[in-house]
Amino acid sequence: MYYGDRPILLNKMESSKASRLLQLLLAAAPDGIAKNELIDNLYGWEENSDAINRKRSLNNVIYRLKSVLSAAGLPGENFVETIDGVCRFAPGIPLETDAAQFAELAARADAAAAGRSCGGGNDPAIPLADVHTSELSPLALYEAANRAYVGELLPMNQACPWLQVRSTQLKSLYYRTISWLEQEYRRHNNYMDQLALYSRAAAIYPFDNWQVRQIRCNLEMYRYEEALAVYNRTMEMYARDMGNPPTEEMQRCFEEMQLNEAFHRNDAHKLSSWRTMDRIFMGHEGNVVKTIFEQDQATGAYYCTYPSFVDYCRVLVRNRKRRDPRAMLLFMTLEGRGRKKMQDQMDVLKAAIGRALRKGDTYTRYGNRHYIVMLTDVREKEDCAVVFSRIEALYHTLSDSPGELWYHAAMTQELEEAFADEKQKMI
Repeated sequence: MYYGDRPILLNKMESSKASRLLQLLLAAAPDGIAKNELIDNLYGWEENSDAINRKRSLNNVIYRLKSVLSAAGLPGENFVETIDGVCRFAPGIPLETDAAQFAELAARADAAAAGRSCGGGNDPAIPLADVHTSELSPLALYEAANRAYVGELLPMNQACPWLQVRSTQLKSLYYRTISWLEQEYRRHNNYMDQLALYSRAAAIYPFDNWQVRQIRCNLEMYRYEEALAVYNRTMEMYARDMGNPPTEEMQRCFEEMQLNEAFHRNDAHKLSSWRTMDRIFMGHEGNVVKTIFEQDQATGAYYCTYPSFVDYCRVLVRNRKRRDPRAMLLFMTLEGRGRKKMQDQMDVLKAAIGRALRKGDTYTRYGNRHYIVMLTDVREKEDCAVVFSRIEALYHTLSDSPGELWYHAAMTQELEEAFADEKQKMI
């Protein structure tokens, strides 16, 4: 919050009810919010609660808020007014909020798109401070609205029903700007702006699957390495934050390079013949070779994303008919201790696993506290204790605030037999 160019310091009320009251009033400006709704959102709804005491408590919070704002340097004293049961922030004080500005831009963009055709996208980038006084095309308005949205409305207060509803409404408006811009960019074969649109959405909502469109857009521009980089980053994020692989759609998107579709599409990248397509594909042979073979000398265990780890394990199990790899899965868990962040401790453990194992071993991260290791040519479960001790010792050497480690080991042959028995029971 700023008054003019000066920041407003709200001392000792960051998480108080006065702070939440101020947020509700600002988010509801200029219309305001019913006093009963304020009471329910600040104190919770209770059928048998004492209405008189709750109203008295709200009045006390309003008084405290006025005192805090006055002490922060705002002019006057009557910052909150109540008329006909509706509370609102004082209309006499000029007020601008990013949420209201975004909603206004989105509404103006919708009106402009409905009233006249798109202007072709020749408008320069308009600073958000100037959008209210500029005659812009629908494209420029939608782009300005899209830039004005920076994320969830007050995400720390999503438990408040009123703010949650308002946040959902704003998110829906944001997605509408994306949908309109996406169609416009596609119509003009504007792949770079389309990619930037998806990248921004993925940064704001990383678990809403926007990476799928990033990957597809990169593939349409034949940027295979960039598509692979997005895929791998997403794999890491899902494994780290959720302990799950990404959606099937994303894995399908990466596996299907869609060259045939590109050949039949009538766009700027249309291929003239199958022979041309073959030459383009073969031109990437050197990149494939560079990707497969590691540039530096391979040492230590190989770390890969969870989906890649699953694929590797499946191939290893399939090869059992040719040779018995005696593969062992080692499930490791870290219990953090001390003040060091869990993420930092997991990074140290990752380095310890990589250095303690052979280069023929593979491992991956699974969730916030777990790693899975695939050990090959291990004869007995007791051998895993030696391996674990080696990892644990190196982890304690590398970490200045080590947590507690433990593990569980299982032979892949035993797991496969148990899985087959379970399937048989289900049949």
